[in-house]
Amino acid sequence: MKVREAMAKTLSWAKKSDKVSDVAKKMKQEDAGFIPVVEDGGVVIGVITDRDIVLRCIAEGHDPRGETAEHLMSRDVTIIGPDDDLEEAGRTMEREEIRRLPVAENGRLVGVLSHGNLVQATKNQMAERVTEGVTRGA
Repeated sequence: MKVREAMAKTLSWAKKSDKVSDVAKKMKQEDAGFIPVVEDGGVVIGVITDRDIVLRCIAEGHDPRGETAEHLMSRDVTIIGPDDDLEEAGRTMEREEIRRLPVAENGRLVGVLSHGNLVQATKNQMAERVTEGVTRGA
């Protein structure tokens, strides 16, 4: 099975100049804990999680109304393609201990594959192994 068959195709994204408070509002509206940060043309340059907002912004005493996405985003982003194999995506999540992967085609963001998407698509075939990997650091 390919990533495109399991990924979420409707997604929100932020620009590096967006205020963290606006990113948090998008997360609330979309019921998401993960927002890719893109440059013009949809190229992924980072990601922000709800955990980043709490730990890198609020817990460090920064004001989310003044702080920008660029200052909080993780820049070392693992990206997969829509035609990549779902098994390989699962191994990547396990190895990297991450729960969500931006999906890019021709350099542009086209979706997000979450651990939940993976579990649903594989009918739990690899869920136990991947879940153990992505929750190691939690």
